[in-house]
Amino acid sequence: MTRISVLAACLLLAACSGDMFANAKTLRTQATESLTQKNYGIAMDKAYAATLKSPKDAEGFFLLAQAQAQLGRRNAAMASLETAIANGFTDEEAIKGNANLAPLRNAEAYKELMAASFTPAPAEGAAPAEGAAAADAASAEAKPDGQQAQAAPPAVPAR
Repeated sequence: MTRISVLAACLLLAACSGDMFANAKTLRTQATESLTQKNYGIAMDKAYAATLKSPKDAEGFFLLAQAQAQLGRRNAAMASLETAIANGFTDEEAIKGNANLAPLRNAEAYKELMAASFTPAPAEGAAPAEGAAAADAASAEAKPDGQQAQAAPPAVPAR
């Protein structure tokens, strides 16, 4: 009976893909190679396995987004790209210049994600944006009971 158990264990290990024992870095490398070879299904599998091994790793999700975009899974690709950015992927040019992400570029969700993630904050002391000025003007208009709102007094600098 022991021989059968050992044989069954060996067969089970042989049947498993190598991903079970591969680390996230190896899986990312394999995903990158598969993307280069345009083997998008394999790339997606390897990148997905990498994200399972290292769920906070931004690069794994970036690779997954590329493979999903090329396979026509745009919603999944957008979710993976958003996760990559949320996990710290900050290379805007790598995203914009990546040919594998081209199927996403015309999507409104892609444009919104890029604008929200990479639009620089206004410089300190810069004039408020047109929308902010309009919001300030609207808040200074009449209150619901018909009385005019009073502007707050100017702040007194601390000494």
